[in-house]
Formats: sequence, C-alpha cells, structure tokens
Amino acid sequence: MLGYSFDLLPRDLEFISQQAYRTPMRSSSELNARIGCTVHVKDETLQRSGSFKFRGAILGVRNASQGIVAAGAGNFPIAAGLAAQTLGKPACLIMPSDAPAFKLEQARRTGADIQFAERSQLAERAETEARERSWRNLHAFEDIEMIAGSFTLGLEIAAAMDAANSNSDAVVVACGGGGLAAGVALALRSRSVSAEIYVVEPETHPRYARARAGGMPIRIDPIGDTSCDALRSRKIGARAFEILENSNVQVCAVSDRLVDDACRLLRKMCGIQAEPSGAIALAAVLGGVVTKKHTRTWVIACGGNAEPEC
Repeated sequence: MLGYSFDLLPRDLEFISQQAYRTPMRSSSELNARIGCTVHVKDETLQRSGSFKFRGAILGVRNASQGIVAAGAGNFPIAAGLAAQTLGKPACLIMPSDAPAFKLEQARRTGADIQFAERSQLAERAETEARERSWRNLHAFEDIEMIAGSFTLGLEIAAAMDAANSNSDAVVVACGGGGLAAGVALALRSRSVSAEIYVVEPETHPRYARARAGGMPIRIDPIGDTSCDALRSRKIGARAFEILENSNVQVCAVSDRLVDDACRLLRKMCGIQAEPSGAIALAAVLGGVVTKKHTRTWVIACGGNAEPEC
C-alpha cells in the first residue's frame, strides 16, 4: 500500500504503551447540546510532557545510541527533553527565539541544554548540533518513531470506537507536519475502522491542502499568522503525506476565531485546558466543517502546554 517500509514492531508499540499514559476520553452533555451531536474528546493534554509528542519521543530517545537533538516550537522539544530525562540520556533542544514563555519554562525543567534559533533556521541548527555532538537528530514528524507514537494514540481511539460500536462515525485530528494525523489514520485503517477522518489545518498554513493539490509535499508561504504555534510548519512530512493520501482522509481549515471558541468550550464544558493547537480539531466541528450526518464524533485535544487561560 505504501511506497516505503513502515514496519511497526509489537515490542516497540508495547514500549511506548509502558512509558506513555493511556489518556482518558472525555465527553460533556453540555458540549453535545452545543454542537448537536455526541462528541468524545481524547485528552492528550494529560499525556506526559503535556502533548501526544511524548509517545514518539520516548521511542526515538530509546533508539538513540547516545544523546538526541530535537528542534521545534515547543511541544516536541519539551517531549524530547522529558523522554531523555526519563531514560537518562543527554538532550539538546533547539527552540525558536520567540517561543512562548510557558513552553520555554517546561523545556528548561527537563534539564536539557537549550539553544535558540530563528524559526527558519531550526532544522539547519539541529543538523549542525547533532553533527558536532555525534548525537541523533530526532525529527518531530519525519522520523518513524514519531509516527509510531501517534499510531499508539490511534489504537486507543480505535478501541474506544469499537467499544462504543461507532467505527463508522468521524475522527478529527490536527495537522502541522502531519505526524499525528498520519499515525492516527494508519492505526484506524489497520483496524478496519471506516470512520471518516478529517485532518485540520490553520487556514493560514494550508500545507497539506497545497501538497494534495500539487501531488507532493510543497513548502508554503503562510498567508498570515496563527495562534496555533505548534502548527506553523511550512511543509508536511513526506511519510505523513503518503500515509494520509492512502488513508482516504479529508483535509479542512479553520480560523483562529473558531480555535479561540473551541479553547473556551473545552475548558468550560470538559475541564480540558487545551492550547490553541490542541483545540483546532474541535474548532472544525464547531465551524461545521465536519458534516452533520455524523451522530458521534471523536476529537483529539492533542496538547495543553499553555498558560492557565487559552
């Protein structure tokens, strides 16, 4: 089905499951009434490091022979730093000079060495640091381990859907570099879940939509800024793109205004303190992007590394 090898070893998936939390599925009758269908929210804000990224990072760090270098806007370096701390390995985190203060503080708490670079130079700086230190450069969404981590999240959703006899409804997932969406989609399809999968981007950063239109990953020039700081990647990952294109998914985009509304509803009605990037999936449901034909919708709140108010 796919044009490259994607062998997921049971022992690797088991290792992730042993290290990461099996996060809860939340619902709210108030939220259901507000939206007009039953909504189940997979709460990855309670994952170790505050986001789904820990699932893949712990496997990537385990597979590194020495230390790791990890570059990103916040959630990924936080997760990589905590994974390295957990497994007793050194880490160097490359973060943008304009990283949110809260995320920077979380990264510092892991004890990793933190270096700063402009967002456009993060990847180049990570390559340089990894080469000079002879460490592994773990990528946030290109490396197999990161997609494998998201695969375990997808398996948990598939199990919940099976228990609810709901595998023909909708699953909604955020998309930055595509590692989360790809891993979840791959897991659902591997379990023969026929649910429609909606992949959501900020309307200012339509990298998957552009890639789909062009037939390959394309580096985009954003048409504006977004509050979803974890979803500012300018290009979808090659592996993620191929997986998604072979998984029969729909791509859609939402505004920051809808994201802000979704943050408030998650906090008020579900007790979930999601960051904007973590609320974008619910924003798509609020905005009517997910069709009303679905009586039950499964949404991933993928991260919660934000100040007390979203």
